[in-house]
Amino acid sequence: MAGCSSTRRRCRPSSPSSARTHPLEDDDLLHEIFLRLPPQPPHRLRASLVSKRWRRLATDPKFLRRLCIHHRKPPLLGGFSYQAGELSFRSTLDPPYRIPPERFSLQPSGRFSLQPRGRQIWVCLDCRHGRLLFDDRSQSRVIVWDPVTDNLRVVPYPQQFHDHGITQIHTGTVLCAAGDQGHVHGACHSSPFKVVALSCCEHADEATAKVAFASVYSSETGIWSHLISTTLPGTSIFFLSGRSTFIGNTLYCLLIMSPIDNTCILEFDLDAQRLDVIKRPPGAPRQDNVLIIQAEDGGLGFAALITPIYHPCLQMWDRQVDSRGVATWVLRKTLELHKILGLESWIGMHKAFIMHYLQDVQAIFLRVESSVYMLQLESMQSKELFKSNNMSRYHPFASFYAEGILE
Repeated sequence: MAGCSSTRRRCRPSSPSSARTHPLEDDDLLHEIFLRLPPQPPHRLRASLVSKRWRRLATDPKFLRRLCIHHRKPPLLGGFSYQAGELSFRSTLDPPYRIPPERFSLQPSGRFSLQPRGRQIWVCLDCRHGRLLFDDRSQSRVIVWDPVTDNLRVVPYPQQFHDHGITQIHTGTVLCAAGDQGHVHGACHSSPFKVVALSCCEHADEATAKVAFASVYSSETGIWSHLISTTLPGTSIFFLSGRSTFIGNTLYCLLIMSPIDNTCILEFDLDAQRLDVIKRPPGAPRQDNVLIIQAEDGGLGFAALITPIYHPCLQMWDRQVDSRGVATWVLRKTLELHKILGLESWIGMHKAFIMHYLQDVQAIFLRVESSVYMLQLESMQSKELFKSNNMSRYHPFASFYAEGILE
């Protein structure tokens, strides 16, 4: 009988092309699987070690853009700290996936040094959107550094600073200026950037008055904006805190002034190009153990570490504005520090310090005794990151990090 039975036809494919492809041979399906891995580098590193094909897929630039959009927030890779006068990187990833300190180091390049002739002249002003901003006061310039690509940009101070006798930038930040719809900060290595520089000096016509100045640099135009200024309350300035916070399109930093009761917040609205001074929460401590943070509703918030003997507490406020535009501070939380950090014993006086706030991961970094902790504000979960007895400043570093970029 010609042909074959229906049973035999079902058992035998008519041609090899009809055979099913194994799911893991489908690049699109693998990308979907990779997208659902946690954003920390070790997870993609493990996948990339399976084969050359998997590594190519895990480091493909188009896939990395999708990864950023999918996760929305970059993971914490570690932080930069000043120890014994030197800037060094310390990875917070679990071993054996920690990033070696030399991967994110300015020293081996030989182009610049943080300590020429044993004297530190660079001041790290901020770390944001995957870049660090330094003030090189001896050369009247700022340095923008991308640790992942090791790209350095040198930007001279604006001429207007020299015209007003401004010799240093008290605080500032570097911001990604990408205008792409849906852009997620954290993989901005090729994106344009802005530098916001803030400084204070005496009023030209009145020696007892102080003025705050702001200017914005654009990497796309290579030009600083005109100076924006506002007269400050009080008669003298203690310092303009180097720890700034960027909420919406507004930069906030603490303005520590004399008399102490005038200590307040300097607000720079980049959209309106306007500087203002606003009061901080009444009753908040008049010390430097405070931070400006983002509130739960996305607005302006404030955190302070209250440190009575053996009983330090973390307090958090929200700034609320009513329909008439009247702003008030509302105390939202008061938390016993030893409990939220999971410590069994009390914490001694002057043994706990607020170090930094990182908006990318919504976390506050604290040092208790010799241990550095990260407190995630959304979950109120804490983690001990490392121990250090000799650290004056700490800048957490969050970024989407593709291992293949540096090879």
